[in-house]
Amino acid sequence: MPKIVNADARRELIADAVFAVVGERGLAQASLRTVADAADLALGSVRHYFDNQAELMEFAFMVNSERIHLRALERLVVLEETELPAGAQELVDACAAVLEELLPLDQRRRADAAVHMEFMLEARTTAALSQAAQDDYRATGAVVGRVLLRLLESPLALAGLVALEEAQRLIALLDGLSLRLVLQPAWAAPQEGQATLRRHLAELLQG
Repeated sequence: MPKIVNADARRELIADAVFAVVGERGLAQASLRTVADAADLALGSVRHYFDNQAELMEFAFMVNSERIHLRALERLVVLEETELPAGAQELVDACAAVLEELLPLDQRRRADAAVHMEFMLEARTTAALSQAAQDDYRATGAVVGRVLLRLLESPLALAGLVALEEAQRLIALLDGLSLRLVLQPAWAAPQEGQATLRRHLAELLQG
């Protein structure tokens, strides 16, 4: 009886192989053959699921982005479905818990962030990745925007804050922290990234 292969699981397995190659050698080295070797599959098996490298890279980029944002969304559901903390520190901690899922603060998130940066840079000049990059920007904006809206619902929020402007500032902060944490780990410890994020959020509150 022929072995039944779960197509979705196999495609995810191949995406994981892409991440392994990109993480170790960079996106330029993620050919169909090197990915097949990393996945311990025959080249023909990879081509059964992806017609070409561009299709594989687009799929892998989407998987990478979804994994990062799904972690944040799980935390966001908790923030939105529970009563707003009454204290400033508790509110900052609750909002930071969501946003920290977008930062490379441990080995898993750092690996995801490094691969994510490779894809985002490639999307600048590769049309096949541009839509996935735009979807990624929107997903990040949605998470950040919903966190800020929750924070602004608190009576502790400073008067006159503009949600869109604060979202732009916060996204810029998250992008900068991610770059430092991935590219300069000797100079940017995860604890420092967490502290910087929390200071920024605290500055949006009274007192």
